[in-house]
Amino acid sequence: MLDGVCNNLSKINKKTLVLPAVLIATVVFFSPLLWCDFINYDDPPFVTQNQFIQSGLTLVGIKWAFTTGYEANWIPLTWLSHMLDVQLFGLNPAGHHGVNVLFHSAATAILFIFLKRTTATLWQSAAVTLLFALHPLHVESVAWVAERKDVLSAFFWMLTIYMYSRYVSKPGIGSYLAVLCSFVLGLLSKPMVVTLPLILLLLDWWPLERLNPKSGSPATSLLRLVVEKIPLLLLSIGSSLTTYLVQEAAGAVSQGYTPLARVARACVSFMTYLYMTVWPLDLAVIYPFSRYPPAISVVYMSIFALVLISVVSFLFRKQCPYLVTGWGWFLIAMLPVIGLIQIGQHSVADRYTYIPLIGIFIMVEWGVSRFCEKVNFPKSLLIGITAIISVAMITLTTIQVTYWKNSRTLFEHTIAVTKDNWVAHNNLGLEYQAAGDLNRAISNFKQSILAKPSYALAYFNLGVVYRQIGDSKQALETFRMAVMFEPGNQEARLGLALASLDLGLVGPALDEYKKLETVDSEYAPVLLVEINRNMGDKKVP
Repeated sequence: MLDGVCNNLSKINKKTLVLPAVLIATVVFFSPLLWCDFINYDDPPFVTQNQFIQSGLTLVGIKWAFTTGYEANWIPLTWLSHMLDVQLFGLNPAGHHGVNVLFHSAATAILFIFLKRTTATLWQSAAVTLLFALHPLHVESVAWVAERKDVLSAFFWMLTIYMYSRYVSKPGIGSYLAVLCSFVLGLLSKPMVVTLPLILLLLDWWPLERLNPKSGSPATSLLRLVVEKIPLLLLSIGSSLTTYLVQEAAGAVSQGYTPLARVARACVSFMTYLYMTVWPLDLAVIYPFSRYPPAISVVYMSIFALVLISVVSFLFRKQCPYLVTGWGWFLIAMLPVIGLIQIGQHSVADRYTYIPLIGIFIMVEWGVSRFCEKVNFPKSLLIGITAIISVAMITLTTIQVTYWKNSRTLFEHTIAVTKDNWVAHNNLGLEYQAAGDLNRAISNFKQSILAKPSYALAYFNLGVVYRQIGDSKQALETFRMAVMFEPGNQEARLGLALASLDLGLVGPALDEYKKLETVDSEYAPVLLVEINRNMGDKKVP
């Protein structure tokens, strides 16, 4: 019987085991996330403290998801996925993490199927897929519950390019609608998908080879392919405008840089991402902006490198068409997050590489394969080098996953590998505050303020802790600083008023009440109760 089983196993084509092996590795190395907690950075507004999400799938929640720009995002499908998680798992973080791993694995599988289908190569397709699945830079997108939008949009990105390959092989209204539908679902997950129509044009060049002079002039072929993408491009434009308006309304769009400065920073960021890809050490959840602009020599070197790679890719477009597609994929997919329109308070982010790096992986894998063929590189040596790199990459990924155990481990690591990280210190302070270690909380809030003296949120959190320990004078001063740097912060105004009442200063508290009442703040009635309690018989009408 055993001999029969062995004989049957020997008949199995080993090539069919490649994708299952990659998927098993992906699930195994990301499985520790099932024992990780939510973190106190974005997870609260996205899941744990969001009343619409906490209610599960409801008609009210569905309406909110499609009609509200929340946390500077319009991502209705992502909100619905979070609601479904709560419906199924409650606020057990294991279920939420598990769904992220599931979408990541599904995107990995579709990427492999697409590459194998369109290039007819197994090992290059498998290598690109493995790099996408287990590169250390991609841990953040999978490990962070609030980044569900990354793995969900990537799933629909991969589904779109796969459906597009089917449409190319068998054109028709049905197959085109399948492309359109999956693309729309991607846009509803995360607006970074807006660049996908341009990526499809690159795929027309290679590996689909639709820019074929035999069927007409290259210009005619290109025009036909562009016209074919017009519905997708119009959807991208609409999504881009919606996203910009939502983020501008939320105050997330920075206006502090000239166009030239933005281009310079973008060029440096491109090269920073390439460096992080090759040398993925000291990765962090947030990299704060440097207090100083990049040196002009760094800017010039970055521009030179970008131009050089672009020129080489173009010159070898016929011999190595994958260079154009891969490099173009990286550059174009990065455009929404490269800093030309600066969003948030970070310089670069690991999660931004999630989809764009596929282009670099394509360049490397097909490029190395061609080089080895040309120089007759020993296959055994190539296998050995590949194995060493793979083991190193997977080891780094495994280590990176451990940092996401909880907020404390994540932000302690972030502080250790970055400098003057005001966000990390602030969030670590919140973690210590929640644990009752108020001295360490105060220390971290002060370090946050030292790193960024205008950081209103750290002043507010410090004021709250000062009130907790009964130091009303210090609380009053820190709340004043919070209001000075962020006049529209209603919680800080409430804190300022309450600290004033603690010191018997009813007049300043009344002033803050009037300001809150003017903007119809939800904190105005709360403050009014406290003021009346302090005034005794003299009630405020």
